[in-house]
Amino acid sequence: MVLIKKIYCFFGLLIVVNALHAQKDTYLLKKHEVQLLTLLLKDTIHNTTITVNNAFNFGQDIASFTNSNVIKKGKEVFIQPLGTGKLLKATYKNNHILVERIDQTLHSGVNFFTQNFFIKDTLYQVGGLGFWQIRGIINYFSTKTHQWELIQANRAVPCYFDDQKDAVMHFNEGGANPKLYVSNSYYYPNYPSSFETTSTDSCYVFDFNTKNWTALGKLTPEYKKLFDLKHSHEMDLHIDNLFIFQCQLDFFWANFEQNKLGKFNNNENNRLREIWLSSYNDDKIELKASFQFNLGNELYFMKLMKDDQLSWTKTNLNINELNTNKYQPIYTNKVSFWEALVTFFYQQTTVMVALLSILLLGIGFIINFYRRLSMPKEVKDIFYQNFFNALSIIEKELIEALYENTARKDTLSTKKINKIIGVQQKDILTQNKNRSDHFLKINQKFKMSTQNTDSLFIKTRDSEDKRQFNYSLNPIYLFEIEKLFKK
Repeated sequence: MVLIKKIYCFFGLLIVVNALHAQKDTYLLKKHEVQLLTLLLKDTIHNTTITVNNAFNFGQDIASFTNSNVIKKGKEVFIQPLGTGKLLKATYKNNHILVERIDQTLHSGVNFFTQNFFIKDTLYQVGGLGFWQIRGIINYFSTKTHQWELIQANRAVPCYFDDQKDAVMHFNEGGANPKLYVSNSYYYPNYPSSFETTSTDSCYVFDFNTKNWTALGKLTPEYKKLFDLKHSHEMDLHIDNLFIFQCQLDFFWANFEQNKLGKFNNNENNRLREIWLSSYNDDKIELKASFQFNLGNELYFMKLMKDDQLSWTKTNLNINELNTNKYQPIYTNKVSFWEALVTFFYQQTTVMVALLSILLLGIGFIINFYRRLSMPKEVKDIFYQNFFNALSIIEKELIEALYENTARKDTLSTKKINKIIGVQQKDILTQNKNRSDHFLKINQKFKMSTQNTDSLFIKTRDSEDKRQFNYSLNPIYLFEIEKLFKK
């Protein structure tokens, strides 16, 4: 009897533990959340991605996240509260919809205003805000670790997607070469003293096969204007290579791969506008949420009333009604001459600095050469005579010896120089210092008096003793020096 009681107690404790575990990983849903998930789960074929506000919290504490992405992949529906690492999965169980947490993320707060999407069978997310940073990374949910893992790309493209910014992302998982497009990238130019953001005003593409980002070009004013006015994620549809969106009751399409931006034909545009107005343009109703999504060619205009009543209007989205004859580019690679010059200089900084240095030296040499040629003969004679008068007797004797040897195409040896300046009996260090001092003083007097920049002397290493230098006059001054000694 005692054994039976212990067995009952054990099973009772096990039931309580399982109940607590279930309470931890499953969440109570509101009626309108059940309605939305039921609608999505009934379709087992199509894919879609929806951004909903915190009127749909799916049992989560709304203080921990901004809004949520609901991501449908075929018959599976996932929920990712933005600003957390949580990933929830909605399923039918016993004729009820359950939302269960399937991740094992420990940390949160780094991916507010991110965007989630499927490429093939992998769930990715791009961008976001958190911990005073703008994220420029792409990560994915691993079904092995049940955590978010980093994609190692060639660069970062910082971006986030709230209702006040004009950043847009579009993914195309079709074909063997899936791509992700991001128009606009944001950064803090004065971080950390200021959190004011600046846009790079560019369009980027990420190749999932090579894991590389590429800048496609600068966004055109026409494209920028649309998203400056839009400031909302209502009707952001990703249908193969098309991004469908609405701006001020006009309906547009963008093909980033083909660099085309256009509108729907007038009839289709007017039809969609009437449905929009009939769904949302009623001053008597107060909405807690409104959003649109598509399941294949079926377009849903959803609205959540103040009393939590969820309703929608469904219509067919006619992709064949795109006005493909009239379109504009999304981005351009055309830059002005000065922009191209600045970009080239930035990319080739070292080479350009070296070339500019050589150019400046060359210009200086040419200017000095022509200045000497253009100097009047009378002025040049006066300059050289002033130089000669400023020399000491030993300095004159040294220059005369250099002149005679240079005229014979010979150099003046170290021994002869030592004898002229009177240091032949001194030690080697004294000799070296005295020779250097004499040539330095003569050269300073020469440049100051004649306004020449080239040295008066040329020194070469002695062929027998490489430690010593032999000297000769610079040939370009030979004629002027000769005239000084013949006067």
